[in-house]
Amino acid sequence: MRTYFIFERIKFIIWVILALWVTSCIDKFSFTSEDPQRFLNVEGYITTIPKAHQIRLSRVEKFGPEFIGLGRPVNLANVLIKDDLGRVENLVEIGSGYYSTSSDFAAVVGRSYNLEIQLLDGRRYISLKEKVAPVPEIDSVTYHATRTVTTDRLNDEIGVQVMAHFQDPPEQENYYFWNLLESDFVLVTEPELYHLPPDHPTCPKCPAPKPCCSRCFHKDIPKPTNIITLTDTEFNGIYLRRGIAYVIDDGLRFKETYRLDVQHLSISAETHHFLKLIDQQLSLTGSVFDPPPANIRGNMISLDNNEELVLGQFFVSDERFLRIYIKRDQLEFRQSPQTTVPDDCRDFLQQANFPMPFLSVDPPSDWHPGN
Repeated sequence: MRTYFIFERIKFIIWVILALWVTSCIDKFSFTSEDPQRFLNVEGYITTIPKAHQIRLSRVEKFGPEFIGLGRPVNLANVLIKDDLGRVENLVEIGSGYYSTSSDFAAVVGRSYNLEIQLLDGRRYISLKEKVAPVPEIDSVTYHATRTVTTDRLNDEIGVQVMAHFQDPPEQENYYFWNLLESDFVLVTEPELYHLPPDHPTCPKCPAPKPCCSRCFHKDIPKPTNIITLTDTEFNGIYLRRGIAYVIDDGLRFKETYRLDVQHLSISAETHHFLKLIDQQLSLTGSVFDPPPANIRGNMISLDNNEELVLGQFFVSDERFLRIYIKRDQLEFRQSPQTTVPDDCRDFLQQANFPMPFLSVDPPSDWHPGN
């Protein structure tokens, strides 16, 4: 018995020694949490069409090599636009970091403009001057259905390619940007096929046709959100037939009529380069062949600290507004099978948590698909 207790005591002492030895080998790691870097981000442009142009100011935070989180709005700033003749347009804050010109403000072809910002704490920022170059008129716009092979061997991607036909001015450098705006389409559903939900207390999944409504007008952000910009370096002076927009057929967009709104814009060489870099960043696939994410510097600079990184690009454009009605019966093919929505189109939009609300069951006052 005595031998047993001696053995147990020796074992206990060995465990204590091992524990002390292990803990004595652990080095302390001191960690200090650093505040994230915050950068001013400027988004906005003005065109030659009179309207309330908007500039957005935000702060983005950076931890390590990549930005995370959403930009926080910058409020109570003094924002103005100046031209090369000394004329000044003071912008009014309309909320959430957005600042607006007057409703009749428009840029003028041949004039140069810059954006000036003074924050509430007194820091000042200015953009490099941007000159408004003329943009040629669009003669006509056409569209056709496209089919693209995907990694899913059973399902190709179906979409609609929109083409613009116009003359590029000879002996002149031109840079183009086609900006897709919020658009509208007719959402077609099948309320007569509605069934009660599976958890209905008395008749789960029973047919319960709804009397209304099979046709709603719905707002949409065209997908994909590619940046389409072009230089005429290789085709100066040639008559162009150029793709200016592409919209994926998700089974709902083209069940009847889709109204696509596009800005046909002239831009500077510097803005063209900036947009190309942004598009490259947006199209990264995450493979080992992708370039690393980069902070893309625009034309905004700090007047107080020339080392400060300011994000964003202020640019000016000559604009031609394009409105294209894409009609179901004029597409060679569509996403098949067409998506069936067995519900009232108003209820479906609410239940599906669509990012954009429907307008109404009545068309917008400016809906003219026959034109």
